Parts: sequence; structure tokens; C-alpha cells
Amino acid sequence: MNGRIQVIQGQLQAQWQNNKALQAARHWYQALPSRDRLVVKGVAALLVLALVFVTVYAPLMRSQKAAALSLEKNLATYNLLADNAHRFGVVSSAATDAPILATVTQQAKKAGIVLSRYEQDGKGLRVWVEKAAFDDAITWLEGLQARHAIRVSQINIDRTDRSGLVDIRATLTP
Repeated sequence: MNGRIQVIQGQLQAQWQNNKALQAARHWYQALPSRDRLVVKGVAALLVLALVFVTVYAPLMRSQKAAALSLEKNLATYNLLADNAHRFGVVSSAATDAPILATVTQQAKKAGIVLSRYEQDGKGLRVWVEKAAFDDAITWLEGLQARHAIRVSQINIDRTDRSGLVDIRATLTP
């Protein structure tokens, strides 16, 4: 392997020695004073860095920026469709096929609502929520209706001793 590398190096040196333009550049460089050689080396280094930036880094930055914009646009479109799906009577088939208990408990966990008790009531489900933030609980119940077609058929909301927290007893039906 080392022998092969040495052969290739020898061939390159021979080609460089026979190239008149390279020979003229070498003589010009060697004729410069040492301070000017440093300046030439600095300019050459800056040119190499600029070339690497223009050929490698700049295209990567442009493609990353374009991908980020595309992702943002697609997410905005998806969110718009998801938020307005209930207006057109579209409910995902997975939501309508899922048992009400599984859907309600999963959505409660996502909303940060703790169900203190629940029991099946035929096709419906009775739930008890204690000391939940009113806004979070109402948002959770609205989300159940909008996204999963689970509506509140009966509800009782009692305030607690802490401001903003409520106890809820509700009957949910698909």
C-alpha cells in the first residue's frame, strides 16, 4: 500500500514539475519577501474557506430553510383541517370504532384531566372529575364532541374551595 502511494506521489510531482504555469507561479511566490508570502497564504486560506462555504455550507443552509418552511406550511394546513373537520361532519373512523371508555380516558390523560371515577351506563359513560381547572375541563369536553362525536348528555358542575377549580359529574354518550 505504501509503495502504491509513493508511486502516485511521484507521478503527481512529475506532472507538477512539467507544468509551466505551476513553475511560473512557484518562482513568483519564492521571489516574494516573507511578509508578502504570509499575505498570499492568508488570502489563499480565505479563498479556500470561501469556496468551501459557497459550495458546501450555503446550499445546505438553503435546503434546510426550504425544508423548514415546507414543514411549517404543511403543519399549518394540517392543523387547519384538523380544527375544522367537525364542521363538515367528518369524524375519523378510528374514533367512532373505539370504545367510549378508551377514547374518554385517553383524551382526559392528554388534556391533563384526572378522572376520579367512571362507570359504563349502557352505551354511555358516567365520569367524575374532582378539582379540575374549569377551562381545561370544558376544553376537554368540547374536544370530545368536536373530534370524537362524544357529547355531554347531562352535566353537573360544582365549584370547589379553590378559585378556578371545579368538581364535575357528567354523562357522556357517543
